[in-house]
Amino acid sequence: MSTIFYGNLSIGIVDDLGASIDRAGALPAVTDMLRPGRAEVPQAPPMLGRKLELADAFGAIAAGRPVEFHAACGYGKTTLLRQILAAADARGIAPNCRYARMDSDRVEDLLHQLVAKLFTSARPIKLTQDQCAQVLGRVSGIIAIDDVSAGPDAVGYLLDVLHGCDLVLGAARPVLGRRGTSRVLAGLPDETALGLVADRLGRPLRDEELPAARRLVDAVDGQPLHLRQAAALVRDGGHSLESLAEHAQDDPDSLDRLSINGLAEVQRRALAALALVAGALVTPDVVDAIDNIADLGECLDSLHRRGLIERQGDRYGLPVCKTSGYRQMLLKYLGLAAAARALCTLLAAPSPPATESGSAADAALSVIEFAADQGDWETVAKLAKAAEAILFLAGRWEAWKHALGRGLDAAKALGDGPAEAFFSHQLGSLAFCRDELDDAFRLLRHALALRERLGDRDGADRTRHNLELLQAPAPPAPPQARPGRHRLPALAGMAGAVVLVAGTVAIASTLHGSSSTQHANTVRTVTAPASVRVTPTTPASVTVTPTVVTPTTPTPVTVPPSTPIVTPVTLDNVVTDTQDVATRMLRDQGLTVTPVTTTDCTAGQSGTVTAQSPVGGASVESGSTVTITVCAASPDVTVANVIGQSQSAATTTLQDQGFTVSPLTTTDCSTADNGTVTVQSPVGGSPAESGSTVSITVCANDLT
Repeated sequence: MSTIFYGNLSIGIVDDLGASIDRAGALPAVTDMLRPGRAEVPQAPPMLGRKLELADAFGAIAAGRPVEFHAACGYGKTTLLRQILAAADARGIAPNCRYARMDSDRVEDLLHQLVAKLFTSARPIKLTQDQCAQVLGRVSGIIAIDDVSAGPDAVGYLLDVLHGCDLVLGAARPVLGRRGTSRVLAGLPDETALGLVADRLGRPLRDEELPAARRLVDAVDGQPLHLRQAAALVRDGGHSLESLAEHAQDDPDSLDRLSINGLAEVQRRALAALALVAGALVTPDVVDAIDNIADLGECLDSLHRRGLIERQGDRYGLPVCKTSGYRQMLLKYLGLAAAARALCTLLAAPSPPATESGSAADAALSVIEFAADQGDWETVAKLAKAAEAILFLAGRWEAWKHALGRGLDAAKALGDGPAEAFFSHQLGSLAFCRDELDDAFRLLRHALALRERLGDRDGADRTRHNLELLQAPAPPAPPQARPGRHRLPALAGMAGAVVLVAGTVAIASTLHGSSSTQHANTVRTVTAPASVRVTPTTPASVTVTPTVVTPTTPTPVTVPPSTPIVTPVTLDNVVTDTQDVATRMLRDQGLTVTPVTTTDCTAGQSGTVTAQSPVGGASVESGSTVTITVCAASPDVTVANVIGQSQSAATTTLQDQGFTVSPLTTTDCSTADNGTVTVQSPVGGSPAESGSTVSITVCANDLT
């Protein structure tokens, strides 16, 4: 069994039935369980032309103010942040210099990451938000946080929690507001940019090349990523600086397309694998699992040298901002089903290394979003089920909740009762752990009703066990001071910050380490603003009530699904659910359902509820009638993938499906693609209304 201790609870996952929650005995104080991690010297790649930015960063650090550098991707934010940490460590400015990367806007998971980098524990524990804030409030040093996408309130909360540290942030847009120093990360100075091109060419620029090189630098705004791409294109012999400057003046992103068109097939396959999991930094093992590629290490290094992917340590990835364009150009190499199968196998491997399982989980989260956008709910359900236990054990409970929510959406779309019961059980158990009791009751009761109806005796027993524990009064707290499980008035819904697993090797820090004298190493209570509090992403079938209600009756939950739970009933919102799911949910509430159909809807709504009366959230008497309006429009048609086909073949294929075809031509393509379709919209595999228009772009030029 994989078990985590959280306050006075122990949460274990032993099989495919879902989490089992039990009361745990008294644990030692948090400060007695944590130990400083092992030291690690910050490493940074070479960097040119950023002396002013370094000076700004150290000036802000000396003044005790946080500093941010913001720009679009490709300008070198990550390199700059790592260089600042390496320089600070070399100068002995602070004893603790740490780098962290924000996962989307998940503040809770970021705090987990920070504590895991600073401390280890002899037992697998997860700190409450309040405990995490107290622990991090004692830390001093310099912390760089990359890819910050949270809002001002969340960033302000981080500043309050890490009040003893100097913060350096990297973001796509300004996030600090008036609480720190904000700097736009511009392109490289002209001479530095020319030096970068020469360095990547492996030779000095010739006099006759300088005018074109300067025009190129100006066209791409000195962006290091595009300059690396241009140098690689010239070095490979297919282009001149003159031709690339002309391309870049019309559209700087054309360098992306030219770089991809110049790749060998094996390189395109590797890039397609990273485009599929875009936004995640993954190990070569994950790429190899998605698509078995010979000489993968050299292939990935080549893509990095060409400026097509980024690298951090032993991990490779594609920036989120490049996702859409790269996927469109690499559609015929994107094997969604095969990638999902490979990731499921990798995630199910017995006792995989933590780095490999975490990397695979990151990849799964990205593919889940891509599959959901494509309407491939079967893939979503499989990957969510495969990844959720890894996310649970890693303490990434915000990402865990997101994966479970996507899995529940997929199960409902597929009409998969067992999967719907499983994901409801997991979401309800998570809500229980985080004191979101109203949601916990509703989700666990729904899971129990489904499992009983399906005859899943073992699953029903597991869900009933959690429900009974949820309903039973908690035992009195022991007299000694310890991290108990309690409701936090200012942090409701934000419990859980970090999991520290036995044997984890993390980066060293100290509870009372010295740092710049402008910071006071004192513990203080930090209140999370309302916009930072974690509230459950509840599916449409779940009504969220912000008031936390503690049940008062200790009677075990054995209510059959056809019996009303309470009178009156707070009506579930079933709009967007399928007719079967909506009917089952409302009957579970003890209500009578009257369905009516309508054709006043879109094809994408076919078979789903478009309206209900009374509306979701209304209070009605048990036994009342609820009318649901179900869309009876014809279903969408799945668009065929015609990438790589000739124009005539692609047109025939799409017209046979009932689509109107709008052909376009492009000269921005390789010789190998001449006469074939290189881009289509909508993409292959996506749903579209019969009779709608599909645009195809046909290659009509060679690049030699």
